[in-house]
Amino acid sequence: MPIQPITQTMWAEILTIQAEVYSEIEPESLEVLQSKWQQSPSCCFVYLAEAELAEQSRLEEQNVLGYLLAHAWHSETPPKLYQLLSEESHGSTLFLHDLAISKYAAGRGIGTQMVKHLLDTATTSGFEKALLVSVQDSVPFWQKHGFIELTNQQANKSYGEDAKVMEKVF
Repeated sequence: MPIQPITQTMWAEILTIQAEVYSEIEPESLEVLQSKWQQSPSCCFVYLAEAELAEQSRLEEQNVLGYLLAHAWHSETPPKLYQLLSEESHGSTLFLHDLAISKYAAGRGIGTQMVKHLLDTATTSGFEKALLVSVQDSVPFWQKHGFIELTNQQANKSYGEDAKVMEKVF
């Protein structure tokens, strides 16, 4: 299966994808991203290139085509960007921190596969709901996966001007 847990050797490719994908917000540091992974490793994974896709996309040196970082969270208010997670942040909400797909793999349904995998993991792990902040006009994508916009909740300014808080109850 192309969806695999993150290992230490994958972080260089994850950082490359993050820098490639985010044009409206500043990428986060390796230390901040890894704090999400270290808190909830079963909810963080990558999508690895299959041999034929790698060849079609000329990705000889890139095995990671996308990544998803999610972690347990204790609040209705999403965490701020650029901050390490504290040990006290565990809770019954799953916060979907980041989903990014390489431009070389866009349009292949990889994001949808990764979200479905995460939602299956979340329900079997006992999370009550999932929370996220939609950036860069991604609200329609998240709505397709059952997330609804929380109009009574403002995203922190660190996410950018048009960021929307969204939720899915299990």
